[in-house]
Amino acid sequence: MTLSSTTDAPPVGRTFFGLPRTMFPVAGFAGFDALSFYGMQTILVYYVYFSASEGGLALEPAVAIAIVSTSSAATFLATIFMGWLADNVLGAGRGLRYGAVLAFAGYLTLAIVPGAIGLTIGLIAIAFGAASMWVSEGVVLGGTLDAHESHREAGFTVYYLGSAGGALIGITLSGVLQSAVGFRLGFLASAVAILIGLLIYLPFRRGTEATAPPVPVTGVRGWALVWPIAAVALAIVLVVGSVAAGFNPATIVGLGALVLAVGALVKLLSRRDLTREQKGRVIRYLPFFVATGVFAMLYQQLYTTVAIHSEASTDRVVFGVELPPSTVLGIAPLCTILVAPILAAVWGRLGDRQPSLAVKFAVAFAGCAIGMGWLAVASGAGGLTPIIVLVFIVFVFGASDVVVSPSGLSLATAVAPPGFETRMLSVHYLAVAMGIAAAGVTGEGFAPGENETGYFAAFAIVGAAVAVAMIVVRIGFGRRLVAVDGVEVVR
Repeated sequence: MTLSSTTDAPPVGRTFFGLPRTMFPVAGFAGFDALSFYGMQTILVYYVYFSASEGGLALEPAVAIAIVSTSSAATFLATIFMGWLADNVLGAGRGLRYGAVLAFAGYLTLAIVPGAIGLTIGLIAIAFGAASMWVSEGVVLGGTLDAHESHREAGFTVYYLGSAGGALIGITLSGVLQSAVGFRLGFLASAVAILIGLLIYLPFRRGTEATAPPVPVTGVRGWALVWPIAAVALAIVLVVGSVAAGFNPATIVGLGALVLAVGALVKLLSRRDLTREQKGRVIRYLPFFVATGVFAMLYQQLYTTVAIHSEASTDRVVFGVELPPSTVLGIAPLCTILVAPILAAVWGRLGDRQPSLAVKFAVAFAGCAIGMGWLAVASGAGGLTPIIVLVFIVFVFGASDVVVSPSGLSLATAVAPPGFETRMLSVHYLAVAMGIAAAGVTGEGFAPGENETGYFAAFAIVGAAVAVAMIVVRIGFGRRLVAVDGVEVVR
């Protein structure tokens, strides 16, 4: 991902409620992108472990957890390569459009090609296509807001809420279609959605992409282009080969993300042109880097173990109607839509009196611990788990995500030395990839109907431990975390 902009100040142009009109096409497209991706991800775990008679691949639940977590983690990991490709070869505009086409091909492959071949090809195409769209959307959107700096946060809030709205529709729609008709139609809905989004976006692309950073005139050619592509191809072979050999592919993705993150941080901290204070800020970010990874591991449970528990061990009958097992997952983006504006208003109203960033993280992790703890108790009480328990845990996780994710991104850019914002954002996304991959590894120990109480209790303990650690960080770092030119800017 890149945050760079063109050298010349872009023209202000026409606005809508103070925001440039050119930002709305990309913000709207992001809604279709989220609809497709999260709609697919919601039913993917069921597709892998449901029996053949139910339209699934009949693999073990642990394998399903590993595959779903690997594909999600690989998508975040792929943002590093796709961001580099957009910066140096394609440009953000083409990165967005080409990514949409690639993702469309992936969703369509899942829908029409049966078995492991369709699953493998489809998920690889979706991972790189979605990664390309994510990094390019941010760059294009940022370019449209360059002449509206005072409204930049509002613009990204609209983008964030649009994505949450798309995710809500996608999760709900795919679950209903899968339950009523089958997995093929659920995956096909994702393909149709991304195609509709692209077709709506294309007529506006020239004006929207006009302020996106151009590709350097020199570009990247020859071996400088071949080596990264060869490395990505090798990584794909290793991941696919590990599945064929019976190994957990999430392990490879997680280790790859760890190596890249450590390498990037060591290289950054060893630079002689950075001041001691600049390096100190990066070091003070590390506890939040770890916390981001742990939160990603906890949050991924919604799409794996909690999703399986919802299908197999939850009473989903409401007013005489049995809800699809994925229905409850839609509460997470709904919570984002409802809570994000409220929190933004509260933080703005409190100003300097708002809680420190470490305290915010501590409260979020404490909520996750309570949710997981309640699920552990309910799953061990005998009988089916009341659906209200899952509603609570998904709502709490959704609210926690509103706190952790935007704050983590903001902190990563705030602590970055000048000119290294892109690298720090990459490191942040690597933490997310590591956490999701870790969820795929720990999922090997999940046995539905056998050890659910102990499994969920373990994650409750992890959440509580991180909450306590964040309080320790708050005490150790003080109320403020980062100061620039003597002015404290990050709480």
